[in-house]
Amino acid sequence: MKKVGILFLSWGLLMVFTSLTFAVEPLKIAYVDMQKALNYCEAGKEAKRQMTLELEKMQKVFAGKQKELEKIKDDLEKRGSVLSENVRREKDRDYQTKLRDLQRLQKDYEDDLRRKDREFTERILKNMEVIIKQMGEEGKYTVILEKNQPTILFISNSLDLTEEVIKRIDQKQK
Repeated sequence: MKKVGILFLSWGLLMVFTSLTFAVEPLKIAYVDMQKALNYCEAGKEAKRQMTLELEKMQKVFAGKQKELEKIKDDLEKRGSVLSENVRREKDRDYQTKLRDLQRLQKDYEDDLRRKDREFTERILKNMEVIIKQMGEEGKYTVILEKNQPTILFISNSLDLTEEVIKRIDQKQK
């Protein structure tokens, strides 16, 4: 009789612990390779195409101005010895001014390209963030991480301890 009682008690405890185990949501973790997603999604490919076109356009303008500057330098080197001191100095000043303008133009182009790249990337990442959050909620994920960086892209609100921390801090202050 004791053996049957112990058997039923063991079975009952097993059922209680099993039901408690199943009542807790399972930990579900996933990751996203944001760089790959950014490069291979259609919006990313289109952004890359637009950036390439913009770069080619800027390179053409820059190359034209660079040729013009080289002509001035060649002319100054060839004819510099036969020009009067004042004319040579004036042409040299003109060359230096155009060289600085070309360097500024190059910096402006680089800054403009970086700004446009950042704008494209931010726009795509905002859309990805919405999609990842939606996937996290639909797939009942606990946490979604970024593959290449220690960044949490989505985390279930059930894991948020912020309110409890605030309560305990406030209680400790009293």
